Amino acid sequence: MSSPHKKSEKSLYKIEDLKAAKKILMLIDGYRRLNIEDFAWADEEVKEGKMGAKFSRDWKEIREVMLKFAREAGSQRHLLNLAALQQILIQAGLVISAITTLLATLSMVAFVFHFEWAKLVPEILSYAFIPLIIGIAVMLAGPPIISRKISSELEKFFARKRDFVIKADLALKDTAQRIINSISQAIENGDLKVKKRKECELGLFNIDYNGIKIIKKPSLFRKYYVVLPARLFSEIKIYIDNHQRTNNVF
Repeated sequence: MSSPHKKSEKSLYKIEDLKAAKKILMLIDGYRRLNIEDFAWADEEVKEGKMGAKFSRDWKEIREVMLKFAREAGSQRHLLNLAALQQILIQAGLVISAITTLLATLSMVAFVFHFEWAKLVPEILSYAFIPLIIGIAVMLAGPPIISRKISSELEKFFARKRDFVIKADLALKDTAQRIINSISQAIENGDLKVKKRKECELGLFNIDYNGIKIIKKPSLFRKYYVVLPARLFSEIKIYIDNHQRTNNVF
């Protein structure tokens, strides 16, 4: 009779490429939040054997689930437009912040060094002040409002397609969990070599997985969590420290 440990090992994937595994993990996890995107690139990664033979077999089924998810979510395409608008506002905010900083710096330099064009600075600021204030207000208020709108629309979609969503979500979550476990096991066994902790960090939109430790929460400029496989959290540091000491010796 096989032990539970051996059974769990049999369900793991033989990851050959850590970068490919992390990208495909994020792709599958993102579909659970209707983060729909083309996955032709993932087909190529799988075809090249970067995820191992077992995953290649499972991929046929999971990609079919993703295709169905994309078709069912077709009515939610406007959410992609909202997400794009959100990113535009964020980028515009960065530009406005840079302009504000530049004008402030020029003002200080002009008055400190008594440049002749210093008298033009107040006039420039008088014209730019109102647009800058409006821009900053939009930058601060816009993205959170859009984020709440997207969340509300997602909840409505999930409510309308409850049975389908539950079934598809379970399939996607199960595959994502297996990838996490496989990455963790491969690093722990030394099958995947890592030199820095950052190489082990995973990007996830959902955090309802077993065996993960949150490193960074989503921010204004990042929509996903950054996590580490929990069982490797201390081992990774030890492994990297030992690797660095070995390199220093030679």
